[in-house]
Amino acid sequence: MYSSLARKHRAAIILQRNLKCWLARRYFVNIRKASVVIQSGIRGCLVRRCAGNVDLLNVLREFESKKEVEGDQILIKASFLAELQRRILKAEATVREKDEENEMLQQRLQQYENRWSEYEQKMKAMEEMWQKQMRSLQSSLSVAKKSLALDETPRMSDSSVDQSWESNGVHIGSASQLVPRTVGREMNASISVISRLAEEFEQRSQVFADDAKFLVEVKSGQADASLNPDMELRRLKQNFDSWKKDFGSRIRETKVILNKLGSGNESSPNSVKRKWWGRLNTSKFS
Repeated sequence: MYSSLARKHRAAIILQRNLKCWLARRYFVNIRKASVVIQSGIRGCLVRRCAGNVDLLNVLREFESKKEVEGDQILIKASFLAELQRRILKAEATVREKDEENEMLQQRLQQYENRWSEYEQKMKAMEEMWQKQMRSLQSSLSVAKKSLALDETPRMSDSSVDQSWESNGVHIGSASQLVPRTVGREMNASISVISRLAEEFEQRSQVFADDAKFLVEVKSGQADASLNPDMELRRLKQNFDSWKKDFGSRIRETKVILNKLGSGNESSPNSVKRKWWGRLNTSKFS
């Protein structure tokens, strides 16, 4: 029962909808036919009225064409003007943003260039300072070696003279033999100390040079490393300063020890010489 009523209700709705659509189409077709008839009648009347005046007909046609063109233009402006204005504003905003970004990039690039030039100047100054300090340390080592060589030459000559001369066919006693041996041991120890200092100087200078070169490569982007080159450079400079002070103090201590050894060893050969000359003179006079 309910299903049959529902089917009847749906059928009635479909019939009403189709009927309303048919009536609306018929009404529209009738209106369109009537409007066409009215327009054709008006146009025929105008043509008959203006048949003797062709200029007036041309004016009417131009007016109608202009009106149609203006209507099209108005439609185009109304439909696309807002979109075009929006696009123009968006493009101008994008251009302004790009200009601002370019200015910021130029400023950052200028800052990077200034910092890089300052960093290069600092590196050059530090390299010059290190070279000067290395030259001073090398000169100190060379002076120590020369002084040691100069001290070694007369002592070895004195020991050879003491061993070659005899008094009345008898060699000088054991005191003159112990002095050259002691001097030789002291000289060998001094040479080994200076050699170790020179070797340490070469090794540490090479290490500092390699570290500075690596930091320059990291700063310039040639090498990848997860470290701060400025902080590492300051730390390297502190290490170099501390090592320079320690190395300079050791060089000074070594020079003081060598001077003491030289002054202490000069007394014994002189005494041996005096004994040797005294024995030689007594043997001659006797």
